[in-house]
Amino acid sequence: MAESLRRRWYEAFIRSTLARPWRVVLAFTLLALGGALLAGRLEFRGSFVELLPKEAPEVQDLTRVAQKAGGDGYLVVRAQGAKPEALRAFSDALARKLETLPEVRYVEHHFDVAFFEERGLLLLPTEQLKALRKDVETRLRYEKQKALAVDLLDEQDAPPDFDAIVKKYSPEAPMREYLGSADGSEVFLMVKPDGTAGDIVFAQKLVDDVKRAAAEVAQGWPGVELDYAGAFQARLEEDAVMRKDLTRAGVLSAVMAVAIILLATRRLWALAVVGVPVIFGVTLTFAVAELAIGHLNIVTGFLVAILIGLGLEYGIHLAMRYWEERREHSAPQALAEAVRGTFAGAITSALTNAAAFFVLLFAQFEAFKQFGLLAGVGVVTSVLVAYGLGPALLVLAERLRPGARKQETAHAPEAPAQATPRLPGKRMPTAAITVILLSVLGFAGYSLYVSPRVGFETNMRNLKGESPAMRLDDHIIEQTGTPLNPAILLVEDLKQAQVVQQVIDEVKARHGADSTFLRSASLNDLLPQDVPAHQEQISALRGMLERLPQDAQEDPRVATVKKMLEAQPYGPEQMPVEVRRRFEALDGKGMFLLLFPSVSNHDTRELSAWASQLDEVIAGSKARGVDLAVLDSNRIAARIFSMVRGDGPFILWAAASVVFVTILISLRSFKRACLVAGPLFLGMLCLAGGMYLFDVQLNFINAVVLPNLLAIAVDNSVHLFHRYEEEGPGSLGHVVRHTGLAAVVATLSNAAGYGALLISHHAGLRSIGQIALLGVMCTFLGTTVFFPAMLALMERWKGRKREGGMVRSLEIGAPRKDEAATEPGERKSA
Repeated sequence: MAESLRRRWYEAFIRSTLARPWRVVLAFTLLALGGALLAGRLEFRGSFVELLPKEAPEVQDLTRVAQKAGGDGYLVVRAQGAKPEALRAFSDALARKLETLPEVRYVEHHFDVAFFEERGLLLLPTEQLKALRKDVETRLRYEKQKALAVDLLDEQDAPPDFDAIVKKYSPEAPMREYLGSADGSEVFLMVKPDGTAGDIVFAQKLVDDVKRAAAEVAQGWPGVELDYAGAFQARLEEDAVMRKDLTRAGVLSAVMAVAIILLATRRLWALAVVGVPVIFGVTLTFAVAELAIGHLNIVTGFLVAILIGLGLEYGIHLAMRYWEERREHSAPQALAEAVRGTFAGAITSALTNAAAFFVLLFAQFEAFKQFGLLAGVGVVTSVLVAYGLGPALLVLAERLRPGARKQETAHAPEAPAQATPRLPGKRMPTAAITVILLSVLGFAGYSLYVSPRVGFETNMRNLKGESPAMRLDDHIIEQTGTPLNPAILLVEDLKQAQVVQQVIDEVKARHGADSTFLRSASLNDLLPQDVPAHQEQISALRGMLERLPQDAQEDPRVATVKKMLEAQPYGPEQMPVEVRRRFEALDGKGMFLLLFPSVSNHDTRELSAWASQLDEVIAGSKARGVDLAVLDSNRIAARIFSMVRGDGPFILWAAASVVFVTILISLRSFKRACLVAGPLFLGMLCLAGGMYLFDVQLNFINAVVLPNLLAIAVDNSVHLFHRYEEEGPGSLGHVVRHTGLAAVVATLSNAAGYGALLISHHAGLRSIGQIALLGVMCTFLGTTVFFPAMLALMERWKGRKREGGMVRSLEIGAPRKDEAATEPGERKSA
């Protein structure tokens, strides 16, 4: 009954397609245009925050702190090429210009060092003031004794003179007057933005506006050379490299895919028959993205390449089956046979792929969830468009360039015609088949043995590669001694800041040499502490100096000390604004601490340790009543890596399980499901051996390719098995020559898409191409080499048992005598 309904549906569909192909094309075109209008509203959000769930603590903290701080990190402008005095004057002029930009909160480049030098004694610890007082008393006593009995004093036993005392106790200013190199040949302007470096759109506008303003100012300063560094510039340079790489790879992969399709089909119309449904399917998928999500992120942005690769497979199998059938049948019959013969396999493949992608909906990582939803919908949409629009395009192609050898009919036949008997093909020796099987199994065993040795790259710098901004970052850090990416910790007031600093010190001491904290900074570091004790010591010192002889008091060194002793305690309001503003909230409600890391922000293991210790600070502060919020791009990156690491094994195993279950449901036989899925998983296992041999490591970028490899590879085994069931035993040679050829073309198209990434300059993208190309080759080995060989050996084994060891009816390419007249399309057991 079900077979009869399906046959009637096929015939009605083919009849309507043959009668009105232009209507079908027009309907899909209108649908695609509507989808394009929706997809055109889709925005791209390049911020890493979009990759995390909104309820993640890191996201909530970022939103909360960003409203107070504006953003994290700096865009650094380096000026050089002129004399130090000219560079300082230039930096003053440029800072004033940059602070007028709406994206800029302020610019750090010059500090009122004299303010802190005059009040240096107020910032000394009380114990140092006591030591200073003792040294001054000792020197005064010595001077008095020397005045009374010069000859009785030994100069070698003399205490430090006032010059030495001033040098010993004069506190260094907490910052340089100008940010720059020690020799003054470079000055650095630290541009504090009003947004985050993870937001690629904001970063691009900030950098463009800063460069434009800097170029305008530099016109009045001949010889001044400018370059840029910091998180914002590095992010844009990486993005630019990736865009160029993807553009080049996209063009190259398109050219290779077109060449592969044309070489395989030798028909120009094949490009339209295969390509147009793919374009329409991708357009409709992005329309769904607009309705369901409203934006793309840096992960879902790769969907185009994946959907094109998977979508091409459906069109290739349909078109190549049609042209195969067209050699023996009229156009209506050929179309009916092509749709009937490939649709079941295509639907099984698409549902299997979609199920594998939908598994991602259970991931923690928000980007994986969105990717899984859109990829699953996209695969189903692609197969429906391929089989809804593809037949109409084949009909139009037939009308424009007829390929008939028989008289055409206007309608689909009521019953399929008898198949033309196939001539016997060359029989592959059983020994050769056995060698193929044992070779693949041997390599799979080797892959299992070496799989624990496959490395995992944790240094993101090795994946990003070197860039001018990153090299300049290293130089600036070396010159200033301060990392450019401190974490921003938000508290309510100075008292809470002091509590948090105590917690930071405790966490740092607890981890010892493994601590990831370099140092912290807050307004408390620049304000007098323990004022009564300081005043007591300063008052005593002032009295001592007043008792000095008049000629001694006129000594410039003593005058300097007296001026420092006359300085009065001060609060945040009296501090220079260029120092104070980096610690104050935009709305005046709240204070910031800056916590500088001592580890690289490129190594994922070190980032994980940094984020863990930062969480300890948050928990310790909360235990003492401080509701601490943190803005830190490194913490967000560590969270992303943690989620990817946690989701990865689950996604891979869940995808593999779903693939098997979907195949099992489709074939309604555990044995058949194992036959189809086994070679697929065997090919995935061989990938480990390929990676080990070619020294390709997994990383956080290329790991997302692994589930997609399952989706690519399952198509080949499903189509081969469905065609084999349709043709029956003894047909493997014919199946491999035709459906196998289509599988080769589809695999090569996918390999071209990923293989084109091998020309990338970005090491992370290049690693995607490496692992994907190896994966496509290994899964092809399992699904299109091992699988048919296994079926052939099983056939011969069954034939030998059935015919007493004589293998007469199972020659590859020859039909069985008792089945030669069987109607094509009748499904037989394997």
